Amino acid sequence: MRFGNLIEKIRDRLVHRSLVGKRKLDRTATRRALDGALRDLGERFRELVRAGRMEVPAELAGPMQQVRNLEERLDAHQKEITALEEEQPSTKQPRTT
Repeated sequence: MRFGNLIEKIRDRLVHRSLVGKRKLDRTATRRALDGALRDLGERFRELVRAGRMEVPAELAGPMQQVRNLEERLDAHQKEITALEEEQPSTKQPRTT
């Protein structure tokens, strides 16, 4: 095998691997865009349900309850964080023995 052929094969292989990597990045970006679109769709649906403009189909009752439970947990976490941030640390100095 000639040295020139070897270099050409290596170059072709690098170009091919680069294309594979690019497609994987494209796939990841598209997945993130899809996740965002689904999140937006879910939020809009939830708002329509809250406003009484849509009914929750029976098939979605479980997931809707899960969302409500998670929202309540998130609110509870935020209240705990706010309370902790508002607490004043003790001004007493620790005793040294």
